[in-house]
Amino acid sequence: MLVRRTQLAVLLLVAPTLWPLATGCAASVRGPGPTTGASIPHSAHGAPPTLQEAQAALEGGAGPRAVVAYSRLARHSRPGGEGEVDPQQRIQILGGLARAQIDVGDFESARSTLAGLLAEVPEHADAADTWARLGAVQAELGEWAQSAHSLDEAYQRLDQAALVSARIELLARRAYALFSDGAYESCSAVLDQAEALYAKEEQAPTERFSTFYFVGMMRFYRAALLHTQFREVQVELPEARMTAAFSKKLELLTAAQAGYNDTIRVKHVYWVSAAGFQLGTLFEEFYDDLMHAPVPDWLDDGQKQTYYEELKAQLRPVVNKAIWVFEKNLESARRLGYENPFVEQTRDALARLQAVLLDSDAKLGSPHPRLVESSFAGLARGETDDEQSAIGPLDRKLHLPAMTPL
Repeated sequence: MLVRRTQLAVLLLVAPTLWPLATGCAASVRGPGPTTGASIPHSAHGAPPTLQEAQAALEGGAGPRAVVAYSRLARHSRPGGEGEVDPQQRIQILGGLARAQIDVGDFESARSTLAGLLAEVPEHADAADTWARLGAVQAELGEWAQSAHSLDEAYQRLDQAALVSARIELLARRAYALFSDGAYESCSAVLDQAEALYAKEEQAPTERFSTFYFVGMMRFYRAALLHTQFREVQVELPEARMTAAFSKKLELLTAAQAGYNDTIRVKHVYWVSAAGFQLGTLFEEFYDDLMHAPVPDWLDDGQKQTYYEELKAQLRPVVNKAIWVFEKNLESARRLGYENPFVEQTRDALARLQAVLLDSDAKLGSPHPRLVESSFAGLARGETDDEQSAIGPLDRKLHLPAMTPL
């Protein structure tokens, strides 16, 4: 995938407002990493380790040891068995086991553990947390519809006193899963709900947000939905249809541009760079749509040459706009001193854009090469790596962060 593991270093800087499982993959809950001191003492006569010993292994970063310890405890404490424990301790054991399995990247086992916990004690005090973790694991497995359902279950179980930031976080995560599943209408409704919550919070603040990551994420995907609609408008003859398509594209470009600018105004560095990169790409795509629009077949070779040269001159402001946006994105990164995959991609896009224009200046009477290659099949629908390799890089740019920010 375009931005899979490389994003983790940036995303791990984000402290989630709801629970420790955050951003991308299992690395987010690994803590400081394996340590030699986080070993599990051998209990006498083959007895299972204590819950405190298992917790010490997990918190010490010894994921594999924690999995073994919690697994033994889970087997020993099964309901009806000789080691049966009270429901609250059972919740701690299974919850700890799931965290340890996530820590070592065993998401299928974690999914089974969390589902088992919800089956045993469906309405326990930490049910919202359990459903949220299940949604995270399902997203890691590319089970987008199931992830969206689980995150909705988590949202419905939030305490009435839950922070607005926690509500926005769950809504943003669910919207991402819906976006990845191609359920754009439902995604839009969830994002509208999150935006309304944030607008109300801005008018009458009730808390100091510890991070604006999920506000930026919410805004980014609102813009991404408009960007997706922009891409779906096909430019084709006859001329009347082409004129209507260009008008619609311009309308959606304006709306998506406003959405990305709203994302930038949140001022979270990760989403500032993501939105800046996408905004520059938006102008590149618009340029391609106009430059490579169908040409009426009644134009002769001389007329086509004149047509393309005039078109290049008229579209130069669009190219300049893309260059300006990319340069501003890099300027912001330099000023604030951050680096992430979008900054690197912005550098590449700017260099490519300038090279294409310089190289094609001498090619009179023909269109510039496309600035961005695109294939629309299967956009952001949770494909595997092999399936994603068949999708154009333009499509993968909106599938962020892959596989999931949970």
